[in-house]
Parts: sequence; C-alpha cells; structure tokens
Amino acid sequence: MSYYTTVLTLLFLAEIVMGSCDTKLGCSLLSDLLEMAMKHKSPDKGCQCLSRTTIPAFQSMLTQPQTPGDKGVIKFDKVVTNIRKGYNPTTGIFTAPIAGVYQFSYTVMTQPGKHLIVYLSHNNIKQQTTWLKGTSHETGTAITILNLKKGDQVDVKVLGRDTINSNSADILSWFSGYLIAQ
Repeated sequence: MSYYTTVLTLLFLAEIVMGSCDTKLGCSLLSDLLEMAMKHKSPDKGCQCLSRTTIPAFQSMLTQPQTPGDKGVIKFDKVVTNIRKGYNPTTGIFTAPIAGVYQFSYTVMTQPGKHLIVYLSHNNIKQQTTWLKGTSHETGTAITILNLKKGDQVDVKVLGRDTINSNSADILSWFSGYLIAQ
C-alpha cells in the first residue's frame, strides 16, 4: 500500500473512531498514531524529520591574524554555532556527522597590501579558490554546495604561507556550513 493510501485510510478510520471515542486516552493514542503516520515517509528509514537541534550547522570566526602551518588549514577559533559538533576549532576541520548535501561559505581578509590565496578543501581535494591582491585590505567570499558522505571532511586552506587578517573586535574572516538536504 502506498504512503498516501495509508494516510488516507488512517484519516478515514480516525473519523469513524473519533466519533466513537469514549475516553481521552483512546483519542490521544489515535492522534499520536496519525501524527506518526504523517511524519513517516520512508518505511525502511523511519521518520526523516530533522529539527533545529539535529540539523548539522556551524559558524566559526577568526579572532586574530593567522598564518597556518604546513597543512595550510585555517583554524577559525571562535565557534558561534556547532549543532551536532561537526566543526573542530582545534583542527579547523568540519567532519560531516551525517550524509547529505551541505552548503559551505567562507570570507577571508588579507593583511594590508598583501596577497592571499585561499581554497575550500573536501577530503584534501581543492574545490574552490579565492585569490586576493590589493594595495589595502581585500576581502574574498566563496559559497559552494557539496554532497558529503558521513565522515567526509571540509576545511579552508591557505596556499603558501600567507596570513589571514582578523581581530576579536571586528570579525573579518569566518567559515560556516549547514545541511540543506538529506
């Protein structure tokens, strides 16, 4: 029986039973059953309902200038949001807690008059590059959508030994991501 046929049948039976419910408990149980049926869309996967406490999402900021080491990973140290604890500020790496389609974005600022090449990395593979060079501070932003498996890693890296500008008073560089579809 298809999902929609099941829901329509339950609604029809609910109308019959609700008219003959003698107790609040019976009606409450039927109401709960209907609610579960409406949420349950995939018999093999259970309820697919995500909430604001289960959707992986993070927002992290850089509070001081940083020149990343050999691996080039920028460690955005101030975590504002980290639902499902996917982002690690110690390593600068987001690890997908569940599979799905994610959107990531970052903004970086150069030191005055310096160049900066930054890229988003998915499992150590370069995805998108931002190149900045100017006579003053330059800011670059990138947004991308990636299809991740559980455990995939995403980070922002610097090519070379350039310095990313930021400070604790005016957050100038940040990195964020969130699940948009399962």
